[in-house]
Amino acid sequence: MALYDTSAGRPHPSVSLDTVPPRDVERPGFLVDLRRCIGCHACSVACKTAHAIPLGEFPLRVRWLPRPDEKTFAFVPVFSESRCTNDAESLSAGLEPACVRACPTAALVFGDLADPEDAIHGAIAELEATRLEAPDADDLKRDVHYVELEDFVSGKIHRGAQLDPRDEDPIYEQEGR
Repeated sequence: MALYDTSAGRPHPSVSLDTVPPRDVERPGFLVDLRRCIGCHACSVACKTAHAIPLGEFPLRVRWLPRPDEKTFAFVPVFSESRCTNDAESLSAGLEPACVRACPTAALVFGDLADPEDAIHGAIAELEATRLEAPDADDLKRDVHYVELEDFVSGKIHRGAQLDPRDEDPIYEQEGR
């Protein structure tokens, strides 16, 4: 039985949150397995819903970035340093952040980067995860590690995909705040 009932968007009825210890995290961090991400935006929708984020603001955005072959896309969840709170409300209830719970492919992992015993450390090392370095993205959350991050991504992270390549007046994914 899962602690969190994703179909209902709340803790499973048989679990009392009073018995789940709060999660104390000194240095919160995320691991994003890009081999698993399908670009569905469930993580960003869950975050916006859980925290009643206003229209046009995005603590977490999933960028669809055209690969150099221009035939396929890389899906890259990008966390905002100024807006992402690591879901302190869920952590205080002993739950994982809403974005992690919502991911249907388990592409997101949350952990304490200050705790060498936390499973995220082994996963980062074993999967050779790297941080995204994007000089033009000034609000990029730094404690996020990506599995199989492609080299071209850092130069394109500030801008999403052109929605219709045939359009002479292209509309790009909203650049988000």
